[in-house]
Amino acid sequence: MAESIISTTFESLLETIANLGQSEKRKLWEYLDSELSEDELDEQTIADIELAYTDYAAGDYLTIQEYRAQRLKQSV
Repeated sequence: MAESIISTTFESLLETIANLGQSEKRKLWEYLDSELSEDELDEQTIADIELAYTDYAAGDYLTIQEYRAQRLKQSV
């Protein structure tokens, strides 16, 4: 019984989405992408991201120009 309620609700959702305008579909896409991305992040990834933000706030980073110059020196 519960399965048909979920199925009907999902079908209704799909019909509603099909009737959305392009702008609303893009907003929904961005929302779902954000939700899915958050679910896929593990604790280590979150810790790495937080560390990167901390380093950036402290000024501990290279600009793309600095990185390229450094790579060029290493290849010579």
